[in-house]
Amino acid sequence: MAAHDRSRYPVEEIKERCDLVETISAHVALKKSGANSFLGLCPFHNEKTPSFNVNAERGVWKCFGCGEGGDVISFVQKIDGLTFIQAIEQLAKKAGIEIERSEQAAKRYSERDRMLRANNIACSFFRQELARSEKAKEYLASRGLSPDALDVYKLGYAPDSWDGLLNHLRQQRVEIADAEKAGLVIARENSSGFYDRFRDRLIFPILDTTDRIIGFGGRSFGDEQPKYLNSPETILFSKNKTLYGLNIGRKGISREDRAIVVEGYMDVISTQCAGFENTVATLGTALTEEHVNILSRFTKNVILGFDSDSAGMNAALRSAPIFERAGFRVRILGLPKGQDPDSIVRGGDVSQFSRLVDSALPIPDYRIKVAISGYDLQLDEGKTAALIEAVGVLAEVESAVERERLIRFLAKYHPNFSTGTTLAEDHIRNEVARRRSRVAKAPASPGSQVAAERPAGKPALNLLERSERLLLQIILFSDCLASKVFAKLAPNEFTGSDTRALAEALSKQDTELGKIDQEDLRDRVAGCEAENLLLDLLVDASGSTTEYSVDDLIRVIENHKKNERLARMRDRVASGEAEIADTDYEEFLRLVRDTSGPWRR
Repeated sequence: MAAHDRSRYPVEEIKERCDLVETISAHVALKKSGANSFLGLCPFHNEKTPSFNVNAERGVWKCFGCGEGGDVISFVQKIDGLTFIQAIEQLAKKAGIEIERSEQAAKRYSERDRMLRANNIACSFFRQELARSEKAKEYLASRGLSPDALDVYKLGYAPDSWDGLLNHLRQQRVEIADAEKAGLVIARENSSGFYDRFRDRLIFPILDTTDRIIGFGGRSFGDEQPKYLNSPETILFSKNKTLYGLNIGRKGISREDRAIVVEGYMDVISTQCAGFENTVATLGTALTEEHVNILSRFTKNVILGFDSDSAGMNAALRSAPIFERAGFRVRILGLPKGQDPDSIVRGGDVSQFSRLVDSALPIPDYRIKVAISGYDLQLDEGKTAALIEAVGVLAEVESAVERERLIRFLAKYHPNFSTGTTLAEDHIRNEVARRRSRVAKAPASPGSQVAAERPAGKPALNLLERSERLLLQIILFSDCLASKVFAKLAPNEFTGSDTRALAEALSKQDTELGKIDQEDLRDRVAGCEAENLLLDLLVDASGSTTEYSVDDLIRVIENHKKNERLARMRDRVASGEAEIADTDYEEFLRLVRDTSGPWRR
């Protein structure tokens, strides 16, 4: 965004008032990696090694894996899919900063704000109705929810009325078009007007990681279908990208370095209230890659705690490969039949749930347990059938160590076990190898290949590149005058195209303003190759600008260039292109003399 566009908004005040680390921590688990620097897993691409850097002192962030970077405004823009103006308004509102704008601008840029306001008003209405509904209060009490829990999770009740919320929104001067966009009301098909989406349902507000109400879930009290009704897809809410309870659970997930993923609202509320703060839930949909990407910002360890019925088991098994592809360590919670996390915790035995969490099984173990549980293992026929199914699971296990461990476990079900463990294990091993060989020969299905992950971390720099960058950092972060540096090494003498472009921008800014202004400089280099370099230098907290003098660095740069020139001349002399009488040969001798010394490569 150009400087003149920025001038209409209190950009600097917003940056000062909105803490970058706090803002990013709502979406990424950050760990301290220096006095003012933090490190985490990038929220914008899949990675296993942290390459997402935040420099709190300089107010910038950069991922050295995918190249994305910027300040607090650009982070909010990218993470929430907003325009610059929308991000400014969102941060300003959070910081309590008033932005004066025209009526036309307000209408154009505040659709999200209007929808969020409608959701907030709806939430207050549902909570007021809960206070008046004995049926809803009795139901919540029967589920063991305390008054504090009702407040923390903002639970409410939608009355058994077609227009209760609709009329309330009109009274609060909410545009019905905005309420419809937010999914609170539905347009009638055969006549004009609208009606409430949620009727006679317990209401669970759905919050994002910054505690904004982005949607609602409604649970019926009886046999009315669907049992759970969620808000429709909106610009605020997407089921495939939302995990219920993450606004509270993210801190517990980061602290425990482990997430427990369950199925329902009540599972989350009960377990979080019982001390398992690292619990989140999907919203009536199977786990998606978007869910996995969100969780990967906070941990790479997950326990899938789906219901013990067959549907829950199948959901867990379907979800596990998605996590595995993203580098997660996945375990499955073995819940007793007919139980879910809520019923166990609500039964008063929190320690039982804790034991189940600690004893959660790796995916292959769980799949084998499920496979053999359907057979009578007291009968030889049952053992054989169970073993055949279990071998199919083993054939899909990539780790040879894991396969060997499970082969030893399964050997006792083999008919030859009575004659010796080794023979039974060999037979299972051979069958697994045969199955794996058959799968390996089959043609790969389209899309089965997972794209290779871009390596994380900063690219390796040679001595010349490091020296030029350090010189630019000295200009940026010390009291050294740019004009004095460039008098000794002109901007056009920098060898890298990006360092040269940044040096030229610094020199021009120093000439025009008489000082170095980082914000103005970012505007000057926006869209050119120096933009990324400037961001790298702003984020980098490891490069000290006090260990080296300007003269030392310039000497390194000049000697490095002489060395490269010498190498080229040496090749010409060796090939006979430069003879003794040539000026090139004289230059060769001079370079040999000049490059002998402590800086010689």
